[in-house]
Amino acid sequence: MLKYLFVLLSIFSIHAHAAPIRIASDIWCPYICDNQTGYVVELTRRAFEIQGQPVEFQIFPYKRALIELQRNNIDAVLALTSSAIVENKLINADVIVSYNSNDFYTLVDSNETFEQITDLNNTQQAAIVTGYHYGVELDAWFGAHPNTYFASGRDPLAMNIIRLVKGRHSVIIDNKNVIEYTASQLNLTQQLRYAGTIGKPVPLYVGFNPHNKTYAVTFTNGIEMLKANGEYQQIMSKYKILPALTSDEARHKNLQKFLPIFN
Repeated sequence: MLKYLFVLLSIFSIHAHAAPIRIASDIWCPYICDNQTGYVVELTRRAFEIQGQPVEFQIFPYKRALIELQRNNIDAVLALTSSAIVENKLINADVIVSYNSNDFYTLVDSNETFEQITDLNNTQQAAIVTGYHYGVELDAWFGAHPNTYFASGRDPLAMNIIRLVKGRHSVIIDNKNVIEYTASQLNLTQQLRYAGTIGKPVPLYVGFNPHNKTYAVTFTNGIEMLKANGEYQQIMSKYKILPALTSDEARHKNLQKFLPIFN
């Protein structure tokens, strides 16, 4: 018994002094937020913490996050498509953490609709986020049309929404929940209009650094443990409805700094 007790104490000691796993992503609220909340963030953090593994989250623009991972400065990037994981030679834990869709939003007084790629041919300018994949056909269309606007930086979607309201674009493309959440934080929801979706939802995963394959296994085990103890469903239910404007005052305050640029 003393032998087993010593082994258990040794394991707990190792976990207690374990270096935190470094995970990065850009802001994609309500899935990934800048105050270390959001559906995907909470699921990922708890999947490691339940096994005694500390986690350190960092906010990077999408392309920089992938570069930092290639440089071994971080251990994982959240919410990647399977093609992005293969392209960057990462490890996929094969756990779907969310889905992405190509949802189109215009100003409320527009009558444009988008159900197929050819519908984009008559629009003035489309705005997307640089580094993201929107599917083979849409990526090809954006690449072939030089008037496509590629936003970058810490909160590129917020910039695209503001530019849309200011008349710089005619349509923006991103996930519906993310657009509506960000617009609510900018007090611009009433000025936007859902104009359609092109393509089917695409599953998203966590991409892990191939230099430490054990993290992917740990993550998979953690998700199973969360499902078994009910935490997984609790987190799912918590984010089923878009958070109210006042539920994330820090993000709301952060986004306001963009507004004077366009006033």
